[in-house]
Amino acid sequence: MDMHGGDGWKRDEWVARRRPGGLRAVIAATGVGLALVAVPIGCDSDSTDGPGSTTSSSSTGSGGAGGSSSSSGGGLGGSSASGQGGGGGAAGGGGEGFQNPDNPVGIGLVSPGNATQWDRAAELAGPGGHIKLIFPGVQPGMTGPQQDWHDAVTGVYARDLVPVIRMGPPWGNRNVRADSDDGTHMTYTNLAAAYAAVVAGLPLRDSWPLVIEVHNEPNLCYEWECDPNDAPSHSGTPTGWIHYEHMAAEYAAFLRDVTSAIRALGQWRILVINGGLAPGGAVNCECGGSGFNAGITSREFLVAMEAAVPGVHAALDGFASHSYPAQGEGWGFFEAYPNSIVGLHYFETELAQLGLSLPVYMTETGWTVGAGAMGSRQQVADWTVLAWENDWHQHADIAAVMPFMLQDSNWSDFAWVDGNNNPYPVFDAVKSWRCSKGIPEPCP
Repeated sequence: MDMHGGDGWKRDEWVARRRPGGLRAVIAATGVGLALVAVPIGCDSDSTDGPGSTTSSSSTGSGGAGGSSSSSGGGLGGSSASGQGGGGGAAGGGGEGFQNPDNPVGIGLVSPGNATQWDRAAELAGPGGHIKLIFPGVQPGMTGPQQDWHDAVTGVYARDLVPVIRMGPPWGNRNVRADSDDGTHMTYTNLAAAYAAVVAGLPLRDSWPLVIEVHNEPNLCYEWECDPNDAPSHSGTPTGWIHYEHMAAEYAAFLRDVTSAIRALGQWRILVINGGLAPGGAVNCECGGSGFNAGITSREFLVAMEAAVPGVHAALDGFASHSYPAQGEGWGFFEAYPNSIVGLHYFETELAQLGLSLPVYMTETGWTVGAGAMGSRQQVADWTVLAWENDWHQHADIAAVMPFMLQDSNWSDFAWVDGNNNPYPVFDAVKSWRCSKGIPEPCP
């Protein structure tokens, strides 16, 4: 099944736009402006379009830049009765799709965040930068987002940031498979409908993306929990345990169904990416307990996903990776920068394993000063700037890098800002580096 719903053009265009100067060159050549407004899915354009908006009229959805649509989700600049416009623009003289500034700099939060955190993220990343938000608590039967989720997206867009939203189950209950439609845990249409309902209720900004990351690190035992009496049998795996091949198959089916449900909204601005995998994963996990056996990387998990649901990754708009600095693949984390290059480039091996070329969203990465770490706050700052200069900036595959994380008392060793909103050296160093590079333009 073509889970893109006719949007196959979008991935190639988005990859091209992430090349150095790609979008800035498009804006310069076309004179496209950046005065954009929020446009909720399904709203009448008469009540949502405003000054500077390039969104055209739509009876049930949002038309593409410069075009019109009588159904949901018009394409790039063309008129469309079914929601998929062409590339010229009958009504607006031609549009160019995404018009956010070309800026891969970002940071992650561990919640929807608050105004102070969004302000700090905007200061760090600059216009068009990316911010990862976490919306926990998606469950079957939901008909829309929580108010704080809606407010977070509105607030982030208002600060000229691109929201990258990790959606997942409630904190403390990671048994996603229990919400499947069938006993084999290979169909998730009811849960997928809830994901789509939440996404449909989030605001959109005209010609800016909204990126949805589906769950988190499902190759770890505590992120893909199971009941002891519902563990599938697998050769060599103890009774009451689950093997990673089953975990991968189930997550692939879940990702397929969520992707398909979001595609059915017909909105080209909504991009879907996988949940980033932990570089090192478990061979099997004890259901209802804490036991596990390590011994694989994320690549084996990706192979098992594709074997169970062929094409599940090709149907995505981008690839999420958790390429933490490490001296090895799935081990030796948080070493000094010169010893961490293997880990920083781990995403390349993941994509090579899949044989795909997708924009990479680094939804977790970065150093810590906690136990096992090799550096001080100042060294973390120095190493992160080196990673931006040598490994992330201008990399042809990278759409955005969102290190873990801005601020949270439970993860203070990773934090870029302390509990009193004072920046640590890494914050100031990366901000200064970005400004020196003119990303997306010289700082004031």
